[in-house]
Amino acid sequence: MKKLIDNLVLLFIFTGFWLILNESLALSQILVGLFFSSVALFFTNRYLLENDYQRAYGIKPEVLFRYAIYLFFQIYRSGFFAILKILKSEDTVKIIEYETCIHSDLGICLLANAITLTPGTVTLGKNGRQLKILAFADEKSFTDIAEGKSCSPYELILRSLDR
Repeated sequence: MKKLIDNLVLLFIFTGFWLILNESLALSQILVGLFFSSVALFFTNRYLLENDYQRAYGIKPEVLFRYAIYLFFQIYRSGFFAILKILKSEDTVKIIEYETCIHSDLGICLLANAITLTPGTVTLGKNGRQLKILAFADEKSFTDIAEGKSCSPYELILRSLDR
């Protein structure tokens, strides 16, 4: 019964996203959204996931809130930093190999997305816990991270996803 309720909740969430992306609340759009959402849920549950959605992608709301707030401020902070680097003609880049202290795939994926969303950095690839990052060549930014001395604040927030 719980799995049915969880699937219905996901069905309505996915349909809501469908309606937002199509910018329409017409009955035809609602029906099409319900159809594609149910097909996506069936296909994913049947062929792609080993566990249910809650187990694979469950994030506590307080973790998600802290992560979103931290990411929001980092995007603006890094944006201003990147603008100053470009204005000073210090816009050379380098590729950094970075091993994260997060163990869950979801946490690593969220970290890689946060890096890419932050101006001046792009995640180029992932191999296990190793991330390849293209970033402005600033030795001070990644010194502690590259030496593995501590986890970044992003990682400290996302480590609660490790199970």
